[in-house]
Amino acid sequence: MTHHEQVVTIRLATAADTDRITSMLVEAFLDTPDGRWLVPDRDERHQVYQRFCTALVGYTLAHGYIEVTDNLDAAAVWFDHAYTPPDLAEYDRLRTTACGEHAARFRLLDDTFAQHHPQQPHHYLAWLGVHPDSQCTGLGSALLSHRSQQLDAAGLPAYLVATSSGARDLYARHGYALPQAPFFLPESGPPMWSMWRQPTR
Repeated sequence: MTHHEQVVTIRLATAADTDRITSMLVEAFLDTPDGRWLVPDRDERHQVYQRFCTALVGYTLAHGYIEVTDNLDAAAVWFDHAYTPPDLAEYDRLRTTACGEHAARFRLLDDTFAQHHPQQPHHYLAWLGVHPDSQCTGLGSALLSHRSQQLDAAGLPAYLVATSSGARDLYARHGYALPQAPFFLPESGPPMWSMWRQPTR
């Protein structure tokens, strides 16, 4: 069995996984284009992301769901916008507390994303993170394939925003339609790609 044919076990995360998921997400997203835009200083970004990801994991376990690989080297953070939009007031409180002086920047990113967010029912992939040591080993693809099968069976579409060209290409291989053109974060920010996946039968 080659490395790319490994059997990946996927399960729903629980509160007991919070610390390990948090540290994995921090490492996975520390050097992304949107991360550098949010908090330019890397050391400071690491501290902010530690607080923000801790809060995000707790919020998602209450309002959405997180799927993880068995070794917790990869996680997909999902929200079911088909039936229950998350508690936005609670999210704003946690964002303000976790991000401190950078909260306005995080709010600007979220507001920009919201302008492009579709209104029709769907499941929203907010974050797909793979630990840097485990990237390009098929874990992200395994998480995407697993959820796509579930959504196809339910007849539900999915939506996400790709924050890098590499992520965009990965999602495109999993049936997410590539938009005509990216949108850009404000103040000469990097390109972002809204992507939509129709369920297949």
